[in-house]
Formats: sequence, C-alpha cells, structure tokens
Amino acid sequence: MPDMMIGGVRLHYDIHGDGPETLVFIHGLMLASESWEAQVAHFSGRYRVVTFDLRGQGRSAHVAAGLDLDNLAADAVELIRALKVGPCHLVGFSMGTFVAMRVAARRPELVRTLTLIGPSAEAEEPANLPRYRLLIALVKLFGPRPFVRPMMKILFGDTFLNAAARKPEADRWRAYLRHLSRDLHRAAAASAARPAIAHELSGITAPTLIVSGEEDRPISPAQARAVHAAIAGSRFVPVPATGHAVMIEQADTFNALLEAFLDGRPI
Repeated sequence: MPDMMIGGVRLHYDIHGDGPETLVFIHGLMLASESWEAQVAHFSGRYRVVTFDLRGQGRSAHVAAGLDLDNLAADAVELIRALKVGPCHLVGFSMGTFVAMRVAARRPELVRTLTLIGPSAEAEEPANLPRYRLLIALVKLFGPRPFVRPMMKILFGDTFLNAAARKPEADRWRAYLRHLSRDLHRAAAASAARPAIAHELSGITAPTLIVSGEEDRPISPAQARAVHAAIAGSRFVPVPATGHAVMIEQADTFNALLEAFLDGRPI
C-alpha cells in the first residue's frame, strides 16, 4: 500500500499483477480505489493494474487546495510517468472521466486506450447545481452520514437499489459512504464547478470505449453519447437497468466489455 509525493501532495496508489501492459483506473467522487475491486480481481492476472486515490479523497492527502480538474489531471500524468507505465490503458469513472479525458487529450503519448464510464465533457448541468450545492453545503456542516440516501441514488440505479438479492452489496456501499470524511465537500465542489472540455475532445486519438448506464441519474446517457460523438472512432455501449456505477452494478458485464475492447474484439 505505497504512497508517492506528486505535486507536493501525498497520493496513495496500489499495483496488482505484473503483465506486459498496464491498466490505470481513476475513481469517481465518493468512491475511491475500492470501487475497482472487481476489475482488479479480473484483470490483474493478465495486466499490471494500478489504482490510486485522487488528492482530497480516499487514502491520499485530504488537502484543501488544488482539487480542480486540471490539477487532478496533472497528478495523474505525473503518477503515470513516475511509475513508468505509459502508454497505459486508462479507465475513468464519473469524476475520473473528467480527469482521464484531460490526460488523453493533453498527453496522448501516455494513453494506449481510453475507457470512460458515465462521462460528460460539459460543465455541470445548471438544473442540477442548486441541489448539488445544497448537498455539498450540508455535507460540509454535518458530514456525509445523514445524506447517504441521496448519495446512493446518485451512484446507483433503481434496479440495483430495489433488488432484494443485491441488498448485501447495497448495504456495503451505504456503510462505506457513511464513513466518508466531512471534507468530501471540497472535492464535490471542485467537480460541480468543472469547466467544459468538449473543445478538447478532438485531441483524443487513443481508441476509446464509452459505457453508460441507462438509469444513470447524474450523467445521462445523452451526455455520454455527446462525448462519443466528439471522439473520432469511439465506441458507445449502453448498459440496461444500470445506474452510474456500472463497474459495480454490472461488474461481469463491464469486465467482459473492457476485456473485448482491450483485445480488439467486437463489442
């Protein structure tokens, strides 16, 4: 469980497996490296798999500054370079897609392929901002524990949340969210204030896979399709009866999609 100083900030990362190529996973808001457990288990037999916690989240330093998307992308670039794992297969989820797209557009030599789960290249939708700002303010005041229910509905779709057979998994993530730090509000505010980068997508030259849950609440399939339309040659896969966190809700399906994409097989 090593740490590394990147840009003057302590970042936590883990490396699993020792394959000839490297997968680097970038997590989303609220869910740190643990969100990739199913992917680590599936891919570490064939690839070197790197997970890391963004500054301000997880086991990385919970700093108050430098949480904007440009800084997070710079952190990712420096981590890839320091670990000497580029060009890598870069996979991002939600906030992690905002980071991954910046890396792929600005440092294409570091990215072999790009996979995006629930991406948007636009600023946060104005209709969402009032309730997000309220939730962020309440988390700042009281911590995340009282707001686990709306946080779960951001991350997961109704099919997952209402399925009795999935209750143990849902309960696990509820417990995880309850124990998040109060200073999560800083990373959340940075995500909500992100600028659009749609104008940079033409700079992404890596083969790209875009995956979107059809029950995704925070980033609609339409937003994900817009990213697909802007990245030349990209592939788009909708996942039925699934919310935002596709890699958790439908881990086997997502792993099969990613494996086929990396192998160059039809999806």
